[in-house]
Amino acid sequence: MATTVISSEIEEETASVRDELGLLRELLDEDVIVERPKKSRKPSVGIGDMTPDEFKAYKAQLQAERRARNKEKEAAGSLPFDAETTRDALADAAIILLYAGGPGATAILNYLGQVFSDKPGAPITVAARVKSRALKPKLTKFARKSS
Repeated sequence: MATTVISSEIEEETASVRDELGLLRELLDEDVIVERPKKSRKPSVGIGDMTPDEFKAYKAQLQAERRARNKEKEAAGSLPFDAETTRDALADAAIILLYAGGPGATAILNYLGQVFSDKPGAPITVAARVKSRALKPKLTKFARKSS
């Protein structure tokens, strides 16, 4: 689908955006066009060319770098958003609900009863441990006050 560019000076058919940009560049002075600097990309690693030992070392280095970044973020007060921390946060929410006895505490106790169906005293024991503060939330230092 060809479009027509109408101007008081030029009327040419263009078939794509690239053609329209070319027309605009022709209209501008050469001094006005500023080329963006090329972004330097990190040299790619030829994983396919690595031996199994080199690949293991490469993966170990990447994992060490990732763990170091996560430790820096945690020291700054941030947690990684992964399955483990999400489960910890959900467990903390359940502990807080059980401690406060708020809405949802009964549902949590019922769920514990289903999970530990062969141990009928488990939900009551968990509730008692929460009330006595023997079972505490893990991530409260990361929770931000919202007000």
